[in-house]
Amino acid sequence: MSNMNRFSSECLVLEGFDLSVGSELPVLTKSAGRIQTTVFCAAIRNFHQVHFDEQMCHKQGWTTIIVPGFLMGNWCIESVTKALGAQSLVQSARFKMTSVAYVDRPLKVVGEVAKLENRGDRTIVTCKLRVVDEYDQVVTVATVVASTPAEVA
Repeated sequence: MSNMNRFSSECLVLEGFDLSVGSELPVLTKSAGRIQTTVFCAAIRNFHQVHFDEQMCHKQGWTTIIVPGFLMGNWCIESVTKALGAQSLVQSARFKMTSVAYVDRPLKVVGEVAKLENRGDRTIVTCKLRVVDEYDQVVTVATVVASTPAEVA
């Protein structure tokens, strides 16, 4: 069975997953620990103290170390590519932190399909996502646009 078995301008059907405008993406549950946060920041050369210095965070009034916004943006991309499958290609991603998220706390990436476009051999899927904390407070908002192979006639 191919990754995609049907396309129309209103509905995209992936392996057992009916993806149409307004449909919800599967929830992606995440939590960043101190080590993951430190390694991620080192990899992207983000050396801001809020991501590793707990004493400084306490002095600023925060509970503990803050999860990097770029990491939560990556989780939004992961959510979309997991839903669309291995042959999906990210076209663009935009995200914005709306509040702080702390390490070692449960976070969920939730979202929905906002738009579907048929572009010949690819289907363009625009998704609106949110990262929410354990209190359902939105800490990041994102828009991810990805493409997936369209059905071969």
